[in-house]
Amino acid sequence: MAFLFSWLKSKPIPPARVTTDTVIPLHSLDDTNVNRSVALDLSLKYEDVLDVGKLAGALERLLERPGWRKLGARLRMNSDGKLEYHIPAEYTKERPAINLSHISHDMSISEHPQGCKLPQATGSIQVTSDVSPYRSLLVSGDSPTTLDDWLYTDRAQLTLHIVSFTDATLVTLTWLHTLLDIMGKKTLLRAWTAMLEGREDDVPEFYGYDSDPLATLGAPIDETYNKGTPEEEEYVYKHKALAGWAMFRWVLGYMWELLVYRQEEMHTVILPDAYLKKLRSGALDDLSSVHPATIVMDTSNPTNPVPFLTDGDILCAWWTRLIISSQPWVSSASPNKAIQIMNVLGMRPLLTETSSKLLPKGIAFIGNCTTHILSFFTLHDFLSLPLGLVAARIRSDLVAQSTRAQVEANMRLAKAAMAKTGHPPLYGEGDMMFSVFTNWTKSEMFDTDFKGAVATEGKGEHVVGKPTGIFGDATTKGFSVRNSGSCVGMDGNGNWWLAARLRTETWRNVERALEEMK
Repeated sequence: MAFLFSWLKSKPIPPARVTTDTVIPLHSLDDTNVNRSVALDLSLKYEDVLDVGKLAGALERLLERPGWRKLGARLRMNSDGKLEYHIPAEYTKERPAINLSHISHDMSISEHPQGCKLPQATGSIQVTSDVSPYRSLLVSGDSPTTLDDWLYTDRAQLTLHIVSFTDATLVTLTWLHTLLDIMGKKTLLRAWTAMLEGREDDVPEFYGYDSDPLATLGAPIDETYNKGTPEEEEYVYKHKALAGWAMFRWVLGYMWELLVYRQEEMHTVILPDAYLKKLRSGALDDLSSVHPATIVMDTSNPTNPVPFLTDGDILCAWWTRLIISSQPWVSSASPNKAIQIMNVLGMRPLLTETSSKLLPKGIAFIGNCTTHILSFFTLHDFLSLPLGLVAARIRSDLVAQSTRAQVEANMRLAKAAMAKTGHPPLYGEGDMMFSVFTNWTKSEMFDTDFKGAVATEGKGEHVVGKPTGIFGDATTKGFSVRNSGSCVGMDGNGNWWLAARLRTETWRNVERALEEMK
């Protein structure tokens, strides 16, 4: 009885509805259980002193523009359990467009006990320290971390926290994943920069303000009513959908991992471009004797086609293989254990260029617009095949599964499963390990140019107004992103930044492996 009373007493109450707010439902790919459960922090380190008023003011003015006002909405849940945006009729001091906080330190960042520990490139392979010790520096004390932090307050969607030093500035944006994905973040940052530089005419039209442009994506052909819709075909891995005992076995293994091995850490690996070039050379050598019909070829020169691999393919193969080979259990696992590599695919170009075109060119679609590309290996093959062959299979899977017809088929199954269970389907084997890889390179985060807000240029070798370090972090509820990695991108000095959340013991193995690579 005491427990019940405590539960009733602590149950939060959402703020009263403001009658003048405009109420808009969230898009179908935004309001998902996964997106509800992930709060993201993106921190950018500048070696210059930025003017906080100019920087924050430009973002606030952006969110006053037609369509863009949606990003200042308050998040609410309706009686049907669906999320809604409540957009104020006007933004005021009491109900601002963004949640802004600022801390100023009268010292160099190198003199600050946490600031001095922030990752920075050294020109060699390195593993940076765990993100936990300096998280309190990057975000404010009341920074939101769960859905409830938005639902039961009058908090805006975006939290901007700025930390100033005498020779550097840290800029952190925090948002719930329901708001946007990383390419949506790129669009937001570019529009923010345009406002900062007085190029307001360069801010693109906001698309999808009060309607969902992707509502027909993955709908049965007879429901889309769109001429030019790709012929319906079956998703290539439909037969591998987990159900029954296989699903139970996978869930049990997942829960066991998290309950028994609770210690995990978030680190960044900084990789000089020279090392990636060495990996690329070796990977292409691996493919020199492979039959062209079995891999993706670059046919830009028809008289001399050559194997085609992107930097992302190579980094995905190298990084996920390092993560899996460093698992404490790997030496005792069956060589036939299933490994799934899940590549996150941004769909905006595909939905802009293929029929039926759901997104016009030149607009700002701020939201979630991703799907996944799956690659399957046995543990033995994944760890023993030459790196080039692993990367080539990842590239072949991407080409095969990123057609419009396959994306429609995949999304059709995903939407049906989410409508029924609240979760997307899972493909593979009951004993598999899967690792998600997200490549942020196209988001060009290291090109986020805040030169228009530079008050004092910093010393040292750097591009004025552009970040020298980027730190991403996520707070999750109900699940873990353990064993998943990302490529943040390449900084101005040619260093690649990779990140992952792994078991503490796994990180020690990663560090030893990287030390040997030096």
